[in-house]
Amino acid sequence: MEYNFIVNPCARSGKGKLIWDRLEPVLKKKRIAYHAYLTRCAGDAADIARRITEDGREHILAVLGGDGTVNEVLNGICNIRKSILGYIPIGSSNDFARGMQIPREPEEALELILESRHIREMDVGVM
Repeated sequence: MEYNFIVNPCARSGKGKLIWDRLEPVLKKKRIAYHAYLTRCAGDAADIARRITEDGREHILAVLGGDGTVNEVLNGICNIRKSILGYIPIGSSNDFARGMQIPREPEEALELILESRHIREMDVGVM
C-alpha cells in the first residue's frame, strides 16, 4: 500500500518544507511507494485527505505539520475506518503527538510510520 504524505511546508515558521526535504530522500533510499501533497493555504489538508479517501479503499495518510494540519486531515477523511493516520509533528506545540506518544524528532516519527507495528485505534468524535 502506498503512503500519502500531506505536508504543510509553512509549519514551524516555514521549516516544514526543509524538514520534508530532509525526510523524502529516506523514502527514496528505502524504495517506499508514496505520493506527496504540499498544502498551500488553510483548508488544503482537509481537501487533500478528502480526495485521497473518497474512493472508499484503504489508505495510509502521513501528516507532516502541526496540530492544525493533523486536525484538518482528520476532518477531511471520508472513511476513518479504512484510514491509517501517521503523524510527523513539526508544529509549535504538538499536543496531539505528545498525547499519542509520537517522537518529536521527524526522523524517528517517520520510522514509526514506516514500521507500522504501532497501529492503535482512536476514538474520533463527530459533531
